[in-house]
Amino acid sequence: MTTSETPFPAPESSPEPRPDSEPPAGSRSGGGLDGVMAGVAWIAILLAASLWMMKPSLLAESDETMGEPEVPAGRLVGAQDQLAGRMTLGLDRMLPSAGGPDQAAMLAQGSTAQRIAHAILEAGIRGPESARRELDDLPADPVADLLVPTVRAAIDAADDGPPLSAEQQDDLETRLGWFGTLASALDDPQAVDDLAIEARSTLFWLLGLVALFLVAGLGGVVGLVILIVMLATGARSFRIPVVERHGLYAETFAIWLLAMLVLQIAAGLLATESTVLIASVLAFFASLSVLAWPVVRGRAWSEVRADLGLVRPRMADLPSGIATWSMAIPFLAVGVVLTLILTVLVQFLSGEAPQPSHPATEAAVGAGAWQIVQLFLLASVAAPIVEETFFRGVLLTHLRGATRRWNQWLSFGLAAIVSSVIFAAIHPQGLVFIPPLAGLAMGFCVGRAWQGSLIPSMVAHGVSNALVMGLNVILFA
Repeated sequence: MTTSETPFPAPESSPEPRPDSEPPAGSRSGGGLDGVMAGVAWIAILLAASLWMMKPSLLAESDETMGEPEVPAGRLVGAQDQLAGRMTLGLDRMLPSAGGPDQAAMLAQGSTAQRIAHAILEAGIRGPESARRELDDLPADPVADLLVPTVRAAIDAADDGPPLSAEQQDDLETRLGWFGTLASALDDPQAVDDLAIEARSTLFWLLGLVALFLVAGLGGVVGLVILIVMLATGARSFRIPVVERHGLYAETFAIWLLAMLVLQIAAGLLATESTVLIASVLAFFASLSVLAWPVVRGRAWSEVRADLGLVRPRMADLPSGIATWSMAIPFLAVGVVLTLILTVLVQFLSGEAPQPSHPATEAAVGAGAWQIVQLFLLASVAAPIVEETFFRGVLLTHLRGATRRWNQWLSFGLAAIVSSVIFAAIHPQGLVFIPPLAGLAMGFCVGRAWQGSLIPSMVAHGVSNALVMGLNVILFA
C-alpha cells in the first residue's frame, strides 16, 4: 500500500485544537441529548467495570460448584507462589552461610495450601523437623486432610521412610505444582540439587529483568523531566484533541466494555482448551467494530481517527514507543510501593497476605509451543492494539474533552488517573495490585499526550507485556 492509499491521516493532518478556539462544525455539541447519553454511558461504564472485577470470583464459584464440594480442583498455589519458592531455594544455595532470604515467607501466613507449600520448602532447605513443626500448626480443614498425609509421607521418605508412589507424586505435583515436585524429590539429594540449579537460573533471569527495568526507569525519569520542562515552557503542547462532543466517546467506551465482557465469556464457553486463547485474540479484534458508534452518532470517520490518535505509523514511533515504556516505569515503581503498603495493611487486618494472580501468567505454566504463540499474540499484539485504542484513545479523549475548561495540567492529570484506574481495575490481579498496573497506564497516557498518536503507546504496551510474558514462559512453560 502506498503512502497516498493509507487509511490513516498523517500526524500533521490532525493538529490539536486550542481549548479556547472555536470547535469545527462536526464537533459541535448535540445539545442536551449528548449530556444525557454521556451520563447513561458512565452508569454503564461503572456497571461494566464492576462486572469485570467480579468476573474472577464468579468463575471461581462456578468451578467449585462443578468440582469437588469443599476443595477446588487443580492447582491450589499460584504461579507467583511457585516463583517465590524457587527464588528462596536458589538464594539459599547461593548464600548458604546466611541461610538465604525467605522470599516465600508470606506463604506461611497464607491459605492452608500455601502454608503446606511453605512447609515443603522448609523441608528442602532446613530439614524435615522444621517442616513437621509447620504441618503440626495447620488447622484441620479439607485441604489439610487431603494433602498433609502425602506431604508427611514425602518428608518421611527423606528420613529413610518408604518412597512415594507414582500416584502420590502425581497428586502432589497436580495440586502444588513446583512445590509438589520438590516434595517428591526430598528423598533424593541430587534431585533437590537439580531443582536448586534451575532455581538459580530463574533468579538470574529475574535479576536481569530488574536490571533492565532500573536502567530503563532512570532513562524514563530523565525523559519525564525534559518533557515536563518542554510543556511548562510552551516548547511542546498536550497533543490530545479537545473535542466538544466528547460524550460520543463515553458512549463508545461503555459499549466496548460491555461488548468485550460478552465476547470474552462467549470465547471461554465456545472454544476448546487448546483454542481458548486464540478465541480471546479474535474477540479483542472483533471489539474494534465498536468504533463505528461515533460515526453512527454523526461524527465523520476522519474526525474520529484524528480525535483518537489513529494516525499513520511512522518510523519514529518505535523509538518513541520504547521511550514511552521507559517513562512508564517510574509510575510503575510508585504503584509497586503503594501495593506493598496496601499488602502490609491487608495482612495486618485480615491475617492473610494477598497474592497476585493473572490468567495469562497461570496459562504459561506448562505451556506448549502453540499455547505460547497464542499467549504472545494475546498479550503483545491484540491487547496493546485494542486496549490502547479504547483506553488511551476513546476514554482519554472523552475525559480530556469533559474537562476542557480546566487548566490543561489538571485536565490531563485527572483524565490520565481516571482512565488508568479503570484500566487496572478490570484486569484480574486483585484490588490490592491495581496501583502498579495503573502506574504503567499513566505512562502510556503520557506517551499519547506527548506524541498525539496512539502508536507509541501501543508499542510501549506491547514491549511491557512481551517482557513479562517472555519471563513467564522462561520460568513456567
